[in-house]
Amino acid sequence: MDTQIMIRLVVGLLMTGIVVALAAKRVLWLTKLIRSGAPTSEANNRKDNLGKRITTQFEEVFGQTRLLRWSIPGIAHFFTMWGFFILATVYLEAYGLLFDHDFHLPIIGTWDALGFLQDFFAVAVLLGIITFAIIRVRQEPKQHGRDSRFYGSHTGGAWLILFMIFNVIWTYALVRGAAADLGNLPYGNGAFFSHFMGWVLSPLGHDVNEWVETIALLLHIGVMLIFLLIVLHSKHLHIGLAPINVTFKRLPDALGPLLPIEYKGELIDFEDPPEDAQLGRGKIEDFTWKAYLDFTTCTECGRCQSQCPAWNTGKPLSPKLVIMNLRDHLFAKAPYILGDKESPLENTPAGGLGEEARGEKHSEKQSHDHVPESGFERILGSGPEQATRPLVGTEEQGGVIDPDVLWSCTTCGACVEQCPVDIEHIDHIVDMRRYQVMMESEFPGELGVLFKNLETKGNPWGQNAKDRTNWIDEVDFDVPVFGKDVESFEGYEYLFWVGCAGAYEDRAKKTTKAVAELLAIAGVKYLVLGEGETCNGDSARRSGNEFLFQQLAAQNVETLNDLFEGVERVDRKVVVTCPHCFNTLGREYPQVGGNYTVLHHTQLLNRLIRDKKLVPVTPVGGDGANGPDITYHDPCYLGRHNKVYEAPRELIGASGATLTEMPRHADRGLCCGAGGARMWMEEHIGKRVNTERTEEAIDTGASRIATGCPFCRVMMTDGVDEVAAARDIEKVEVLDVAQLLLGSLDTSTVTLPEKGTAAKEAEERAAKAAAAAPATAPEKAPAEESKAPAQAESPAQPAQPAQPAQAESPAQPGAKPVTGLGLAGGAKRPGAKKTAAAPAQAKAGTTEAKAETTEAPAAAPAKGLGIAAGARRPGAKKAPAEASPNEGAGTVVQPPNVDPDKAAAGTEAADSADSDLGLASKPEPEVKGLGIASGARRPGAKKKAPAPAAKPADEPTTESAPEAEAERPAQPESAAGTGDARVVGDEPPVKGLGIAKGARRPGKR
Repeated sequence: MDTQIMIRLVVGLLMTGIVVALAAKRVLWLTKLIRSGAPTSEANNRKDNLGKRITTQFEEVFGQTRLLRWSIPGIAHFFTMWGFFILATVYLEAYGLLFDHDFHLPIIGTWDALGFLQDFFAVAVLLGIITFAIIRVRQEPKQHGRDSRFYGSHTGGAWLILFMIFNVIWTYALVRGAAADLGNLPYGNGAFFSHFMGWVLSPLGHDVNEWVETIALLLHIGVMLIFLLIVLHSKHLHIGLAPINVTFKRLPDALGPLLPIEYKGELIDFEDPPEDAQLGRGKIEDFTWKAYLDFTTCTECGRCQSQCPAWNTGKPLSPKLVIMNLRDHLFAKAPYILGDKESPLENTPAGGLGEEARGEKHSEKQSHDHVPESGFERILGSGPEQATRPLVGTEEQGGVIDPDVLWSCTTCGACVEQCPVDIEHIDHIVDMRRYQVMMESEFPGELGVLFKNLETKGNPWGQNAKDRTNWIDEVDFDVPVFGKDVESFEGYEYLFWVGCAGAYEDRAKKTTKAVAELLAIAGVKYLVLGEGETCNGDSARRSGNEFLFQQLAAQNVETLNDLFEGVERVDRKVVVTCPHCFNTLGREYPQVGGNYTVLHHTQLLNRLIRDKKLVPVTPVGGDGANGPDITYHDPCYLGRHNKVYEAPRELIGASGATLTEMPRHADRGLCCGAGGARMWMEEHIGKRVNTERTEEAIDTGASRIATGCPFCRVMMTDGVDEVAAARDIEKVEVLDVAQLLLGSLDTSTVTLPEKGTAAKEAEERAAKAAAAAPATAPEKAPAEESKAPAQAESPAQPAQPAQPAQAESPAQPGAKPVTGLGLAGGAKRPGAKKTAAAPAQAKAGTTEAKAETTEAPAAAPAKGLGIAAGARRPGAKKAPAEASPNEGAGTVVQPPNVDPDKAAAGTEAADSADSDLGLASKPEPEVKGLGIASGARRPGAKKKAPAPAAKPADEPTTESAPEAEAERPAQPESAAGTGDARVVGDEPPVKGLGIAKGARRPGKR
């Protein structure tokens, strides 16, 4: 054995042994830390769909599909990553060269193809790190501040990694060049770079190159070993953890439905929660192992930050910094989590635990001096203050995550969509919100108004349920209402879920009417629930009030399951105009027993066009030959959350308009600012998100802005009003894509069903069924009576077999007391509680609901949720307060980012940017006989009288009531379940009945 081989063996193996021992210790520590996270339930163990998880590995890890969305850095990373894979064979050769000058890999070790790949990727990696260096120099945070996606990242560590990769390449070049000159290289001319380096080194001579080879070989191995240690102690952990995180990602993706609340690996049963249940994440130990994996996988690349609407409008929220802060806090608190140190809360003198002054903490401090948005740096080290600091808190409290950060999120999903390693930011943000709302009762004050209205009235504005059908009186065709016009879904194809905004908000009602008319023109058999609808609970859930969501979901699922009783899953079709309803009904209600086929209206209308049931004939609003320029705003919950991008764009094309895309569109579209319950929260910090988006839309030069979401419509309309005033320009129109389609149809030859058609057909079929089966007449009599006062509009309603079931409906008020905490149990098992409800409890329903909100401790013995009656259900304790200002309003106009009680009753201003296209030429519906109906039925008209003054409005109304009844005998009691005329605002306040099933479920009257 010659001297050089001896040196190679001793030095190489000694370095390897030391580093492997240190690396193994770190790997074991990281594994222990990640595994210490809270367990997940069987339904969320991330071990399902193994085939899909394997293919995802190939797509995202080997194919780098998510990184390649950003072409230049994506390509650079692609070659750098594959360079690591290919250069692994070089390191196998390097360890062989410790033992033998002429070592080569068995079989493939002499193939020129392998030599070419090694050299090619070595050069590609070099070019890749040069690209990364240029990108970092051009986006240096010190020069660009918040505009740099690297703002807040550990830039020093990133430069160190680039330097270490460069060291790998130049030592590789020396080893291969010396070997080529000495004749030890096992590859021919395919190894082009190696032979080139041999030519460069050849003047040094044989003896010198022998030492060059040995020294460069040891340096090559040493650089790799040091690189390994740096990776294990830095943000570049993603090199090893990213493939694991991708494997355990949510499928099909981390967007769409939120995960239900779990505790100790079990789903929380809100009817009977564990006494020590923690709802949400209140400290770092509450997060699951998957969350720990997310935190430690973050690459600090800043793609999420660059796409975040909150960050881009001056808010303190950076999804990247949220994950980094949670990770740094996790590492700093690790000694307490893993039991290496006693918690200061457990008999440990605070002064006995000095702060741990590790080098990386100093670098973090230096790196983050210019990042006030980062909360972790408020308390550094692993001392007792770190262990006891709050997870969410202000700077004075030392919180890791500032409340302004937590509540700025719109849950738009841009961060999750762009993250190259599949971190689930929204899940972690909402989990922290859940704890703040349900355990701490700490949330923005505006949400208290929202929660109160949702609980007591079942809609954000606190309006009356009977006003959900006002829009039907504003159209001149038949719209069947389940429970009033028809008693069964048989003979119908779709349930049209109108939603709260579609029923109450003036601008959203235009979308509702346009879609209803389009469905009628196409001959689609559909019905609506009318008063039977309740808010789907999206805003409650995304603001952290899971308890309220479970209540609302349970009520809706029970109503829908009653409607679809006996209908196959595939035929339980629901069409919606709101992407939030689309996402909640279609992807979240299965968690609480509701399984339906849910379509967004753009999808259904697109299908009707393909089936030639709707045939556009003229370009909408164009000059007869060319349609106008339209720009389309992608609703986040339609696009990113559910991947519906093409349907609305195809509708725009079918209407004859010319689509002009905004710079940020489709999966990179900018949020309007209303998601995550932000619609109802004041926007005090930075620029308004809807203003930012509207400016981008106006800058396209398009004459109209189209969207497919009522929230987006509100935000964009108000944004246009604001921007047009600031710029002193003409307002562009804002409208729904359904209006574009309606405006492009020739409706002059279309005959729509007259009002009451469906009700008459249903009565005729009922009479025939009664005549054909006289033996069952006594059983059907109650149902016939309940149908008699029903007045309506609907396509053909064939069957009467569901009559017995409907006849039972009035008898079900025994289930009515499920209005408070008990209803949450129904949320888990819809319908189950109904069979067990004692009829004797019916009368006590409202009383129980009130008692729950005022006497929290007596609600249940369960700790945490037992007191949830007041503290855990934000807004519930305010139930005894006076009614919502809009309770008697038939229509409201919701401003952006304010609590719903600040919505203006009535219709929009005459100069609003919101468009009436397709609807403007429609005649006002004739309000026959109802002297009071002109106010109640035509939103805005009655606003001439003060909205809150319900009593004065009652007097003239009462006088006209008998006259109204005389003129409309078919509708004497349908409004409020009494013999009184239907007068907006004259009914007594129904406390606690926002969630009351008896009031909401059609047919119960």
